Amino acid sequence: MINKNSLAQTIYLLIVVCFCAYLAYESYGQSLAYEHRVGEVSEKLSMSDNFKSKSKKVLETITFNWYSGYTEELEELQELQNKAQNHDKHAYKYTKLFIATLVLMFLIHGFLKSKISLFALISVTVIALITGWFAPILAIIAYQDIPVLGQSVFQFESKSIVSALQKLYQTGQVAIAVIIFIFTILTPIVKSLMMLVVLFSQNLHFSQKSIRVLKTIGKWSMLDVFVIAILVTYFTTKSGGATDATLQIGVYYFVAYVIASMILTYLINYKNNQINHVN
Repeated sequence: MINKNSLAQTIYLLIVVCFCAYLAYESYGQSLAYEHRVGEVSEKLSMSDNFKSKSKKVLETITFNWYSGYTEELEELQELQNKAQNHDKHAYKYTKLFIATLVLMFLIHGFLKSKISLFALISVTVIALITGWFAPILAIIAYQDIPVLGQSVFQFESKSIVSALQKLYQTGQVAIAVIIFIFTILTPIVKSLMMLVVLFSQNLHFSQKSIRVLKTIGKWSMLDVFVIAILVTYFTTKSGGATDATLQIGVYYFVAYVIASMILTYLINYKNNQINHVN
């Protein structure tokens, strides 16, 4: 029979994993909604629409505000911007709650010190990793000042790690795509699997081999973040004209995974060493 302690920890595992999955899902959804709203704003600020807006402004001026098309357009634009800001605010709110929950889980593990709490942490870091892959990591708005028309947007892009890989491959940057794939997709998958193997392996010899692999991968952990920094820099400098580039929640999820997995590697190795000493 399952004792009360194990049952309580299993319930804890289910609750925290489901809660973190919910937070990640909500932040991802809000980030996509933000991307959609900013895209609508960018379309309205494009050169052709900017020309129409200037025409409406002139018409509204010469008709002494009898025609209110320009004012209505400004109000619509402001509403879209407010909605975009609201989505962005909620995306960051859920992201902060996710990271705070992850930190709290590490503190709780300090008291529980069990395999179940470590498994819960691994599960949540995998959620962070998957969200970091698909959530936007960078939003780019490129614009130029056009005479008479003023500031006109000619490019808006929002990139996730996965979509960036796709674009790099499609544009012939295969070498860069392969490097990013290795350090942001393949290596984290192998590392997560190795952590699970070390945590639950009953075969001591097999477990020791897994620990050596895990330690080797751990030495390269911060390269994940370095590769992301290169990716961000690469896409930031690809646009012409003036460019506004802002980091999105995908970066924070991915960095949270990298840092949490480094701590987990240490905790799992430490627990395994304690078991070996007892044996």
